[in-house]
Amino acid sequence: MRGLGFKARGAARDGSEPGTLSASSERHVWSRSISAVAARVVVCTALGTFSPSFASAALAQDNQRFTTSNLQIKYGNFHEPGIDEDVPKNDFTFENTSAGRWWSSYLFVDVLRSWSEADANAKEVYGEWYPSLSLRTIAGRQPSTGVLRDVKLTVGLNTGVRSTGPSPFVVLPGATFDLKVPGFAFLSVGAFAYIDRGRFQGQPTDCTATTYQITPSWSLPFRAGAARLKVDGFVDAIGEHANCAAMVLTQPRLALDLSAFWKKPGRVFVGVDYLYWHNKYGIAGLTEKTFLPVLVWVM
Repeated sequence: MRGLGFKARGAARDGSEPGTLSASSERHVWSRSISAVAARVVVCTALGTFSPSFASAALAQDNQRFTTSNLQIKYGNFHEPGIDEDVPKNDFTFENTSAGRWWSSYLFVDVLRSWSEADANAKEVYGEWYPSLSLRTIAGRQPSTGVLRDVKLTVGLNTGVRSTGPSPFVVLPGATFDLKVPGFAFLSVGAFAYIDRGRFQGQPTDCTATTYQITPSWSLPFRAGAARLKVDGFVDAIGEHANCAAMVLTQPRLALDLSAFWKKPGRVFVGVDYLYWHNKYGIAGLTEKTFLPVLVWVM
């Protein structure tokens, strides 16, 4: 589940309520938590970028290997629980996709900053990593030429920290189904167990439980005259668990390939994301709807 801001849902089991910490408590929680999460993020980034990991089978055939990374800058206004006004945030994202003959990997890390006193000018780091193994390749079979191109074993990891106390942590074992559909650069559907072990101020939240997550994701390139465009996106459908309501999170993006106009396609994109998050943070009735201008530089 992509970040773009997060808080732990509900009270911790010691009865404390989520909210803004005192300055001294915030510094203590932030310094203690950021070191642990930074270690996780650094390890995941290194593994996702440099080790055998997996992307769409359509991008890794035979013995071909590749890795591609990009940096993204986004800005937008968000809804946060208990805050009546919009909360403006910057979001800087590092994203990596890698692939080889029998493996693939998708990873991103968000670094966010709120610009609102009501949100304590919160700072956030959040990342997700999805390494996978191709069952067809391990079995010695070539990718299928049918609609179902490959099936992969995947174990996802979602983790992060926020300066106001929350530390989400989710493990997602499951499978990814790569599909071959004309027109799509890639199309896949992930089916995972969603093992929520997030914390607030070091204590388990009241959402500590296991449910499911279903995630279709896609990239659909197309042309409009001389312009090269694409629609990328995903949908996370996450089941109800403990005191967390069922969630739907989607973030489609319409992007224009700016660098194609100076004969270097695929390097610089500009576009807009639409973020829709039903029951944000698992809070029933809290819905996020916002547009995010985005600039992408492919490294």
